[in-house]
Amino acid sequence: MNKTFSPPVTERTVSLTVNGRAETVTVPPRTQLSEILRDHLDLTATHLGCEQGVCGACTVMVDGKPVRSCLMFAASCDGAQVETIEGYAD
Repeated sequence: MNKTFSPPVTERTVSLTVNGRAETVTVPPRTQLSEILRDHLDLTATHLGCEQGVCGACTVMVDGKPVRSCLMFAASCDGAQVETIEGYAD
């Protein structure tokens, strides 16, 4: 039996709305949402404390619900509305 294997996905394009702005980034599939916010969008108020979801320093709102961005893969946020603390600034 011949099996055909697909090559591994090396990059994933993720489109999301962050603090009211449409953003599109291309990242490896296992990139966390916190990495996109800090490293790609320069929204550094989202902190990484424990990187296990315990401390809550990385909490952001995704589609109106609080989530730990260090535990959420960016790919699962494709099409989502994300709000960080910078989005609440006056």
